[in-house]
Amino acid sequence: MTKKTKDELQVRYREIQDRMGELNVVAAEAKRSLTADEKVEWDALTREAELVKMELEGQMNEEELAKHREVVSKGEQLREYLKNVRQGKADRELILAPATGSGVSSPAGYVANSGAINLTIHEMIPTLHEGLNLPQSLRIVTGVTGNEIWPVSINDAEMEEVGEVVALSDQTLDFANITPTVRRVGLTVPVSNMAIDNTAFDLMAFVQAKFTIALRIYIAKKLYSQAAWTGNKGPFSGLTKAGDIEIGANAYKNILKAVAKFSDKGFFEGDVVIIMDRETEAELKSTPIISGAAGGFVVQDGKCAGYPYIVTHYLNTTLDDGALVPTAKKYIAFGYFEWFALQQHGTVRMTVDATSQAVAKKNLTAVTLNTAWSMTDLSTHINGGAPVTGSDGQITYPTQAFALYEVAGGESSSEI
Repeated sequence: MTKKTKDELQVRYREIQDRMGELNVVAAEAKRSLTADEKVEWDALTREAELVKMELEGQMNEEELAKHREVVSKGEQLREYLKNVRQGKADRELILAPATGSGVSSPAGYVANSGAINLTIHEMIPTLHEGLNLPQSLRIVTGVTGNEIWPVSINDAEMEEVGEVVALSDQTLDFANITPTVRRVGLTVPVSNMAIDNTAFDLMAFVQAKFTIALRIYIAKKLYSQAAWTGNKGPFSGLTKAGDIEIGANAYKNILKAVAKFSDKGFFEGDVVIIMDRETEAELKSTPIISGAAGGFVVQDGKCAGYPYIVTHYLNTTLDDGALVPTAKKYIAFGYFEWFALQQHGTVRMTVDATSQAVAKKNLTAVTLNTAWSMTDLSTHINGGAPVTGSDGQITYPTQAFALYEVAGGESSSEI
């Protein structure tokens, strides 16, 4: 028999894993165990997989072998831990951040003591998918505990000119405070126990990636969308447009004028971030700064009219029956994101449930992530912060550091 090459062995090993996965899916969808014939095939595939694995490892160099064994080891560690959970031999709750302080030791459920692979929630989210980038001026704070209050001075005093013996008018300095509203945020992923027992890849890394992507999408949707969220909401949620911006021949001048007018509240223009979708970015990349002159384009070298910008399709979305849908028009937004507090509160916990009736009767193990986030606009009371009474009688204070503009076409300039 001709000896198979390393590539052929890898292909066959993946084919075996795919077939075992198909058997898992068929049994799971039918809510049954493997049939006698399927069990025979499963055992044969398991034996062949072991032989192929041994032959494959025999053809690997030291570096390839070390990497391969590391991946297999991680998968085996997770499968062993979840088996122990199902058998009541391990804690069901993994605390991803241990308690700290004088005299405080790591609890038994701390992930490092469990033999499982650490799940790390990074403080800053990388840009791996369209529309999920975050402004550099946005500060993300994690592990916040206790009550928080931001005191705000909402007015100033004014100098008076009066007669020599005329009494000065009494003036008051008023204050307000802003407190974050903390909301629970999480997700749960049911995993087939058969998949846990037989998966040959790093299942924890796969679950971690899904959790990380879900968090990035959650923050981007909340931060940029115009949707009128009922829970955590970003600065553009339900925001009425401040005006139009013409992005025709005079787009450069119109954007500069809009930023100047918006920033005329004591903000520094250099700190503003512009938000747009990818189509608007493409148009501004092809729009000259000065018509007919070689002065460059409105968007070039990573800046829009000289200001940093973020590209996201979430800006042009709103809610319809609880689902995000595109708006009929396109928008450009401005924001001073240092005035927005994005905070993760308390401990991030991953809980493994393999024993409750809800999952046991389906032969599943549920991996659940629980934490809490708050999103707070700190600009609502600056410069007076005039209150607005809604149709429901609720009093709100509109944002001062964020604005939404509708994109208008055409070639002629327009006053902002």
